[in-house]
Amino acid sequence: MEDMIRSRRRRLAICIGSLFIAGPGSVLADTSPDGIWSDTALPAVRVARASADTMPLKYRTLSLASPGLASLTARSRAGEPKSAMTIDLPLPEGGFSRFTLTSSDVLPAGLASKFPQLVSLKGSDDTGRTVRLDTAHGQLHALVADRDGSWLVQPVSTVIDSSVTGRNGKNDDTYVVYRRKEAAPGSSRFTEGDTPALSRNIQPQALDGARTARGGTPVLRTYRIAMTASGSYTQKLGGTKENGMAGIVRTVNRLNQVFETDLGIHFVLAENNDKLVFTPSKDPFARIYDDVDMFRENVQIVHRELGTKGFDVGHLLDAKSDAGVVGTLGNTCVNYDPGKVDEDVTKAAGMTGSKRPLGDAFHIDFVAHELGHQFGAHHSFSGCHAGSNNNAHRFAPGTGSTIMGYAGLCGEQNLQQNSDAYFHAASIDQIQKWTASIGGSCATTRVNPGHAPWIDPESLPERMVVPARTPFRLTAQAGFADPEARLTYTWEQLDPGPFREESILTDIGEGALFRSRPPTPDGEQTFPAMGVLLGDEPMGVGDGLPTTTRDLNFRLSVRDNLDHRSHVVTADQRVRVVDTGEAFEVLSPKPFATLKKGKSHTIRWRVARTNKAPILCRTATVHLSLDGGRTFLETPLIEETANTGKASFNMPDDARETTQARLRVMCGNGSFFALSPGDFTIRH
Repeated sequence: MEDMIRSRRRRLAICIGSLFIAGPGSVLADTSPDGIWSDTALPAVRVARASADTMPLKYRTLSLASPGLASLTARSRAGEPKSAMTIDLPLPEGGFSRFTLTSSDVLPAGLASKFPQLVSLKGSDDTGRTVRLDTAHGQLHALVADRDGSWLVQPVSTVIDSSVTGRNGKNDDTYVVYRRKEAAPGSSRFTEGDTPALSRNIQPQALDGARTARGGTPVLRTYRIAMTASGSYTQKLGGTKENGMAGIVRTVNRLNQVFETDLGIHFVLAENNDKLVFTPSKDPFARIYDDVDMFRENVQIVHRELGTKGFDVGHLLDAKSDAGVVGTLGNTCVNYDPGKVDEDVTKAAGMTGSKRPLGDAFHIDFVAHELGHQFGAHHSFSGCHAGSNNNAHRFAPGTGSTIMGYAGLCGEQNLQQNSDAYFHAASIDQIQKWTASIGGSCATTRVNPGHAPWIDPESLPERMVVPARTPFRLTAQAGFADPEARLTYTWEQLDPGPFREESILTDIGEGALFRSRPPTPDGEQTFPAMGVLLGDEPMGVGDGLPTTTRDLNFRLSVRDNLDHRSHVVTADQRVRVVDTGEAFEVLSPKPFATLKKGKSHTIRWRVARTNKAPILCRTATVHLSLDGGRTFLETPLIEETANTGKASFNMPDDARETTQARLRVMCGNGSFFALSPGDFTIRH
């Protein structure tokens, strides 16, 4: 891993000058329709300070006109109606989109009047993209979610200088726009302390059977969060109380984007939260370096400043070290009562530390992770550290990739550098159980007015039996959703297992074989993922093939992504894997073969006893791909032929000539399949 990082730095260093001066977005230089954005080159003074540890791999640079931002801030303070609150935001690949904005309700009325320069907003554009945006001290930060993931709009000073202003102390009007997946690796030194009171063992929800579906998020909860800023954190944000509050507002606004979507949980800052923001000259945490001692001090401070009834959950942000810890799993709503209730199990017993507490990795990988613990979620990964979890909760291979994983922190077991910004289905289940008990007793609740989607049980296979060593797919359809819903689907394996220290995944008869993949608008998912089957990702790192006779259990989560009234509905699917001794696989056409249009050809495959009980796949269907297996033509080449291992077909005269043709043989019931072993050519 270290060699890979050093190699990446060398490659970036070679081209750093031309990359920054030209600017990836300068080829398509443009100005936004509202006139406040224009493409620009990165200032030369920034080039010398740019680092492979901070700069995204791909990005776009723009300048923001200060009057445009000032106008947005003024309109927000005036409480203009939704139709008047619009802004154009740059797209990472070029161009702009207009977003309609409303308040994201992070600041309660009292705090908002104390800090009128702090504005937190949320909104969407006409295509369904959603945004969380905040402004403070003449700067804008935004995170936009779309069908391809998410992307950020940040001042270049935040990215390069790790501060809210440039080194000259002035606001920067140059911005960097980049997709989250292109973010720099960031810190890999984050460590999580031992939880002193790991006493609450929240068990995962048992799977109900081979094919079941459950309803959504009927209750929405609002928690008053007391977010403490140590002097070191505030110093990183600029050094003043206002700077510290701005960082907190940005953090909570981003947390809401995830917690609202996945859990129906909204955070609003506790009134008088400014009493918990400390400057370096008055920092009660300055001489405390042990993370457990820090959150214990935080418990005392928050209860003293806000009172037991003044907040529902508390958390400390610090910048002295890269560390995080909570007192216990599940502590929201638990009041501190000296002599009766130990401070380690109470609602302010949590902290996150980072020497660079500014980027989205800080908000998601670290703060959301530690808050997830406070809401009852265990770690979700099966690798990394044997003592960081127990077998009942190890659902993800390696480090995992969702919020309760350890993405980027465990060397060769890393699935990716940073966590994806959503909770695993197992984590959602654990948090829902906690908030339905004492952990939700202090929250303000309301009935979710949104209409929950409905997963059609008939779209789930009633019986799934597949051969070992063979890819398979799961499909589902949801409907009857709110008209404004943007449905996304995620299939995740729910088979906990033992600690695994190897970096290459193999089937040991229990535990996870498949990593979680981010939600998509498509209800179909293959296992392993198509990127793995086509060689874009290595087999055995995140996804592996089952090789033993066993049951695999999956949960489908359908999110409707409604603003502040989201639902997540789920369905469970059991897949029975049978080891027949060999894989169902395509034998021909071979790689680099040439098949002529208008001629008869033969495809051969190994049946692997799939036509016999218990699999009983009587027929097979063959589809053609012209792009190397990434998509397949809707009309099959061969439909419902006998599953005997051989079939003939005519290559259509109108088939497009290509050197990237592939065939897919799929069981007639659509459950499992095999791809031809490599690309072949189609020509006249």
